[in-house]
Amino acid sequence: MKSHTALRLALLTTAALAPALPALAQTTETTAIEEVVVTAQKKTELASKTPIALTAYNGETLKAQGVVSVSDLQNVAPSVNIGRDGFGVNVNIRGVTTTDTTSKGEQGISFNVDGVAIGRPTVQGLSFFDVERVEVLRGPQGTLYGKSSTGGALNIITNKPKSQFEAGANLEFGNYNTRRADLVLNVPVNDKLALRAAINSNKRDGYIYPADGAEARNDEDNISARLSGLYEFNDDTSLLVSTTFGHVGGVGPAQIPYSNYLTKSGKAARTVYANPFGSATDEDFHNVNVEFKTAFKGVAVDYIGARHDFSANDLTSSTNDPYGNYSGPPPATPLYAWRQYRGDVTTDAHEVRLSNAESGRLDWVVGANWTREDITESDHNWYAPVSTPTLAASYNGIDPVNNTIHTSKGVFGQATFHATDRLNVTAGVRRSSDEVDRKGTFAAGPGPWPDANGGTCTAPEDCIGGANNGYQNASKTTYRLAVDYQVAPGQMVFASVATGYKAGGFNDFDASTGGTGTYAPESLTAYEVGYKGRPLSNLQINGTAFYYDYASAQVSSLVNISGNFIIYTRSAPVTIYGLELESKFKPTPNDQIDLAATFLHSEYEALYVGILQNVDWSGYRLDKTPKAALAGAYSHVFELSNGASVTARLSSKYSSGYVTSSFSDALQFKQKAFTRSDATLTYAAQDGRFTVGAFVKNIENDLQMLNAPSNFSATYADAANISVSEPRMYGVRFGVRY
Repeated sequence: MKSHTALRLALLTTAALAPALPALAQTTETTAIEEVVVTAQKKTELASKTPIALTAYNGETLKAQGVVSVSDLQNVAPSVNIGRDGFGVNVNIRGVTTTDTTSKGEQGISFNVDGVAIGRPTVQGLSFFDVERVEVLRGPQGTLYGKSSTGGALNIITNKPKSQFEAGANLEFGNYNTRRADLVLNVPVNDKLALRAAINSNKRDGYIYPADGAEARNDEDNISARLSGLYEFNDDTSLLVSTTFGHVGGVGPAQIPYSNYLTKSGKAARTVYANPFGSATDEDFHNVNVEFKTAFKGVAVDYIGARHDFSANDLTSSTNDPYGNYSGPPPATPLYAWRQYRGDVTTDAHEVRLSNAESGRLDWVVGANWTREDITESDHNWYAPVSTPTLAASYNGIDPVNNTIHTSKGVFGQATFHATDRLNVTAGVRRSSDEVDRKGTFAAGPGPWPDANGGTCTAPEDCIGGANNGYQNASKTTYRLAVDYQVAPGQMVFASVATGYKAGGFNDFDASTGGTGTYAPESLTAYEVGYKGRPLSNLQINGTAFYYDYASAQVSSLVNISGNFIIYTRSAPVTIYGLELESKFKPTPNDQIDLAATFLHSEYEALYVGILQNVDWSGYRLDKTPKAALAGAYSHVFELSNGASVTARLSSKYSSGYVTSSFSDALQFKQKAFTRSDATLTYAAQDGRFTVGAFVKNIENDLQMLNAPSNFSATYADAANISVSEPRMYGVRFGVRY
């Protein structure tokens, strides 16, 4: 059912903010809120003057808030939830996400590093170090960002070489034997050339403990480096070349039994069943980015090109009750499940943009982009009897051996007409064309199956099954219409209608054809009104009310079609609406208060779930969409007599309960309401060159459920596993810079 009462109230609340605020008393510049420069609309502007729902954080703010990974963003950004599964990061903004994280699936949130879209969840976040800023764009961004932008975009912008010498190091030591290090060296070679090097190392023991005393899982053991050079030919023309490379190792990720989450706490909740096949992560990546800028005759030209390579050879194994892995007839046989993933992903990306070099009555940008992802993988799942847990006794579960290629291209344009000094009108459009092409084989069940050389496959070799090919292509037009008006100096109201875009794809089986079946791109139209204002130099208030007409959301799950068990994607109409409020207030030069509130409603208008798709979920909520989420932070700077300072910061986030869904089991599981609090205390020398601090994250030491239980079974309480958030983390940090 659709209810517009809450939406109308939200719209009126947001619009009512503007006229009331100018009456507040003015303050001095010593308490002014720091501005953040963004490029969310493919042009440089202040976040406070960008008429979209946007939250931006500079690198220093991220450090102060303890954001050291992509997953940490959910602790600070409104309407953002980030989970993790066997295929990597899963981003959810305002309830929009993806339920197909396999190599043929597309993301619901555009994930970009230095302007290059990263399509595979496994690869996202590998460049999260030496960060200049992060931009979180909420709402569809189909015009400027193209595919995978139905729900919004995450932009990670890393630091570029600068014209002054800079060197620094940050060290962190904490519980679970945490050891983090960041090193940065920036050298201006001459007045045209600057070089920058950054190295990041993260090591930490795991916090999920196998019962046999094997090495704890969910650890960190990675090292990354970035080398970049910026050559400025003149004021208008520059060339930036950077390469990022590294290795991800360690024991690897793991889940806990769902029953642990329900009945246990502390280390007991994170103690899992043993599995002799163990776990090990072995991943390498190497990225090269090129950015060229120039201008002629009043037209600015921007080109971004990239080649990204990623390879993985990962071993994981189940940590649930081995009885829960048996799916055959009784009597039940306990089995160890283990998985070997071997994959290579090569991404090529190019984008060219033209825009007006100087701001005028009409600001515009036009461009074209082309991206190609080439994925070769074997995602091999094995079973072995508990009585004989050996490679020789292991037999095939499923093994797709595929080459999947995603190709995307588009042309776009957006223009803002400054009708008056206060009124601006924006219009944009994009035409996108995407295709996905898979060639491969699929082996399901014990076999016997041949290996790649024609012999009989045995663990850990690939098993070659029947043809597993698929193809789909489609084109879609997306648009954005918006207006913004400056109601008073430093205060703006805006409204927009925008559409997002997530490409279509194919299913592995279609009963009507006996082959593969295709599904169309998603369709979402968003209506938003908002307010952004600085009624005082020390007060920033943002408010956005939105309504999503989500006519076709892609939902993927395991189903049985004519005796074939496949990951099947269908479209469902969805309604989402809500209200977001943010504020920053500096009552004194030494105090700052941050507040945020999100109120969200979501429901499936029509959806049938279950292994046979025979259970009606009309009116059910979408995953990870709490009805209310509130966040607050207070920081105070204590000035010492020697000119040094101590900064104390306390933050806390409250979330009402939400659900996670097992579409195959036709069950929704409740994450109860929770709070999550962090605290930091940092000493800084007078010149700011030396800092030392202490921190604690997740003071409550509670775990949150990040996904629905897998392998749910009413017979075996510990058959189902879930991913969970981090337990309490604490430690000390040291920093030095020149």
